[in-house]
Amino acid sequence: MSAKTDVLWVQRDPDGFLTLTLHRPEKLNALNPDLLAALKQAVEDANNAGDLNGIILQGSGENFCAGGDIFNMREAVDTQDIHALSPFLALLEETAASLYTSRLPTLCILDGIVAGAGLGLALACDLRVATTRTQCHLAFPTLGAIPDAASSYLLPHVIGYPRAMEFYIRNTPLDAETGRAWGLFHELTPREKLSECIRLWKEKMRQLHLRGFHLTKTLFQQALSHDLTSQVQAEYFGQLTAMTSEHFARMVTALTSKGKKQTS
Repeated sequence: MSAKTDVLWVQRDPDGFLTLTLHRPEKLNALNPDLLAALKQAVEDANNAGDLNGIILQGSGENFCAGGDIFNMREAVDTQDIHALSPFLALLEETAASLYTSRLPTLCILDGIVAGAGLGLALACDLRVATTRTQCHLAFPTLGAIPDAASSYLLPHVIGYPRAMEFYIRNTPLDAETGRAWGLFHELTPREKLSECIRLWKEKMRQLHLRGFHLTKTLFQQALSHDLTSQVQAEYFGQLTAMTSEHFARMVTALTSKGKKQTS
């Protein structure tokens, strides 16, 4: 599964990982309708594939993503028809949701500028690796707009409400070190060591049993809004589902057989 469009590169590697590269480097990979549509479709296709181990999202060139394309917004302003942006905004939210609910583990590579809706897409991924040159901007305060691409939900959950409000009110770039300290990134690495960092995370992701992973991911996400009673009920049924897999039976058999050999 490898393809290139004008705005999105889709490439599958021999390890079963699908790399999705936002490709509008001359626009800092800003999101327009064509790019969002291609990205959403690629994520959905990956989720429907039965032989992938994960998704890697990255930007082309020197930056990850500068958010929504301001020139698309200018057209709506000039024609005094902000509602013309409605399909784009809906597609943006749907794309973030498809990443957040993906049955596959998702890794986002953040290098250079990460702004606005680009930050929302990154937050929708399970893992985020940044380089020492990464700078995050919310961008919305300057425009008098609100966080989108699910970031109004995800940002407070990832870094906490007080820091999310500080980030918004300060309206200044968040450097890589601060982002790591706040928990925005799972790992921070020099750009020259990024390939090795990605390789190590891919190895961890490849070892996951995807059925168990997806059940766990769903439970963790539900826990953000469930009470304890609802959550333990969901755990109960989820665990029964997980334990019906061939993988579970095989691992239990292997581990108990190993234990018997050691005691005999």
